[in-house]
Amino acid sequence: MERRTFLKASGAGFASFALPLPAAHLRRAFGDDEQPPTLVVIYLRGGADPLNIVVPYSDKRYYELRPTIAIPPEDTAEGAGVLRLDGDFGLHPAMASLMPYWEDEKLAPIVNVGSPHPTRSHFDAQDFMEYAAPGLRTVRAGWLNRFLAASDDAGEGGDLRALAMQGLLPRSLRGAYTALAVPEQKVLGDEELLDLYGPLYGGAGGTMEPRREGEDVLIDAGRDTFETLERFREIVGRKEGRSRGGGRYPSDGLGSALRDLARVVRSGAGLEVAALDVGGWDTHAAQGGARGGMANRLRSLADALAAFMGDIGPHAKRTLVMVMTEFGRTCRENGNSGTDHGHGSAMLLLGGDVAGGRVHGKWTGLAEANLYQRRDLEVTTDFRDVFAEVLREHFRFDAPKDFFPGYSAGRVRKLFG
Repeated sequence: MERRTFLKASGAGFASFALPLPAAHLRRAFGDDEQPPTLVVIYLRGGADPLNIVVPYSDKRYYELRPTIAIPPEDTAEGAGVLRLDGDFGLHPAMASLMPYWEDEKLAPIVNVGSPHPTRSHFDAQDFMEYAAPGLRTVRAGWLNRFLAASDDAGEGGDLRALAMQGLLPRSLRGAYTALAVPEQKVLGDEELLDLYGPLYGGAGGTMEPRREGEDVLIDAGRDTFETLERFREIVGRKEGRSRGGGRYPSDGLGSALRDLARVVRSGAGLEVAALDVGGWDTHAAQGGARGGMANRLRSLADALAAFMGDIGPHAKRTLVMVMTEFGRTCRENGNSGTDHGHGSAMLLLGGDVAGGRVHGKWTGLAEANLYQRRDLEVTTDFRDVFAEVLREHFRFDAPKDFFPGYSAGRVRKLFG
């Protein structure tokens, strides 16, 4: 029964682990007494519409292309107007909770960013982005996992170095390096189920026996996973680990996940990489403009991010949040007041040492002649260049030549201060 319980829970994503391979032992330039930087990657699954997130309100063609879903340049009776960032771009009004970070130069949107691959398939585009290998179907280690393996200084990382704040590891974290997928709350809080794991891995009453030389590698890996999960539960369950303010978390899965993640960041457990998926961005119909379904999702996203950044307090200086999606949407709205799968998109960087208070990327405008296949935003910044810059500037990690298969990453200048 214990074995069957283990297999059932593992199949549902209770805990995900991989057997570690020898690391490259690349030393990062941080003091011995200093907590490492943390990168939080939030993936908007479904292809989020960039033009209604970072709104080109100064372009008249934006309003011609989107007669019912465009965000108005000013407040109207139908809804709030764009939150102006500069003379050309603004944020969706539902993202008002992020404006203080823009004003504090801690929020950096990037426009016309994405993959050079032409696919409009969710599955292919997500795989290509998470493996950081557009068009290459043989790559099976995620870009975040490759970073963790290459920068693991002789196994000196913390026990909670890499987390997926969900029950299944995203592809970006799959590979040789061990990462923990945090199960959903009803599993995480099931003491009876968790108590079965102690005896399964050689202990009794939930306690672990010391490792024995030559012990089965699967049992050893499972024991590591269980111990890491118990460490996570201990941290998020502390009274002193509860929210320290900075805004109210939304009462949804995203808010709950970021609340727990903030406790891990503040605990000093050595967290370096965390990943989280947010679904619901495939807006083929009834997308809405200043109000509606997408507006509600953007409000939840922005409120959760603002609460998280306020909650971690001084740790925000070493914590960078990166929000991305697999591709953009069509510039013209469709007949169902929605948008279809597109090409170029947008990204958001928040916190850390990002050079915020400015919109980054080469904007190509909305004239039909300047659009990709005369319908979508062009990609003028390859997402791998952003990944490489984040690793270089946030972690002091220069990606080796073969880190991005078949690609030599360039610099995204002035993205960090």
